[in-house]
Amino acid sequence: MVRGHAAPAVCLAAALLVPACGLFHRHREPAAPRPVDLNTASRGAIEKLPGITPSMARRIVEGRPYEDAHDLVERHILTEAELRRVADRVTVGRGKP
Repeated sequence: MVRGHAAPAVCLAAALLVPACGLFHRHREPAAPRPVDLNTASRGAIEKLPGITPSMARRIVEGRPYEDAHDLVERHILTEAELRRVADRVTVGRGKP
């Protein structure tokens, strides 16, 4: 009689443990980071962009407002290569009125 009660307990344990092990979870790509608005983002947020140093972030903030991300190159704030590294992670909004 004890054996008859063990089977449901084992099934219940397996039903709880297997999903917890991640066997049935689908592989999900990490969500793409939200683009950083060059006209409104904080210096700290800009520094988190790949390859952007604190001094670059300071120059970006001081050079506002921007009409287009390529303004960074035209104003000699970033090089073409530096802009390419972050181009898919930045946007240029209207900025503050």
